[in-house]
Amino acid sequence: MAVKLIVFVLCITLINEITSRSLPSYIKPCKRDDPNINECLMRLMENIRPYISKGIPEMHVLPLDPIMIPSVTLNQNSAGSVNFIALFTDLKGYGGKNFQIHKIKASIKNQSLEVDLNLPLFRIESRYEVNGQILVLPIKGNGKFVGNFTNVHVKIKFELKIVEKKNHKNFIEIKKNKINLEIGAAKLHFSNLFNGNKELGDQTNRFINENWTDLLQETRPLIEDTVDAIILGIFKPVIETFSMDDLFPV
Repeated sequence: MAVKLIVFVLCITLINEITSRSLPSYIKPCKRDDPNINECLMRLMENIRPYISKGIPEMHVLPLDPIMIPSVTLNQNSAGSVNFIALFTDLKGYGGKNFQIHKIKASIKNQSLEVDLNLPLFRIESRYEVNGQILVLPIKGNGKFVGNFTNVHVKIKFELKIVEKKNHKNFIEIKKNKINLEIGAAKLHFSNLFNGNKELGDQTNRFINENWTDLLQETRPLIEDTVDAIILGIFKPVIETFSMDDLFPV
């Protein structure tokens, strides 16, 4: 009997926690039938800008500036001119709070969302290990990586679906998503290439920076998939926690 009572109390506590979750007071959700829902979402994004750096724990949104990612693996295994495997660890990305939203297009009826944004400057710092070939040069090493990217233009398209879940409430799920990434300019530096050989390291870094556009074209699908996974990691905890009525009330 005591065990059943404890289980009952735990169930009631869990249900109460789920049903009592609410959005932070500074977030004013957009009504789903708002004819100007796109403009409303644009204002909402501006309202949360001051909170981006420290994150929004009530919505399970981790700090985004810097955004911290444990590891990313780029495995460009092809018969082309770029063939390498690179592991980046302890990544920190700076500049996310300075996003500029150019367009948001949301349709509850069509269950779709498009976001068009720009990052004037984005900086990545991490540890790296790399081995392979880029264009005509071999590359091998491990150490610190720094990348400075300017005018990063991101277009994201989400196909959504509404499903009934907890307590007969409707939740948003991401059915399909696609990302397109354009970078205005990039400056990259890999320290300690070729076991600290300065001449080879300087030559390789110079070659990478002189040919970064060609390198980006070769690795674009891989990089876009990586950025896509990061963006999903930001969005999914929110839509898994809050119902359709919470995020887009009637």
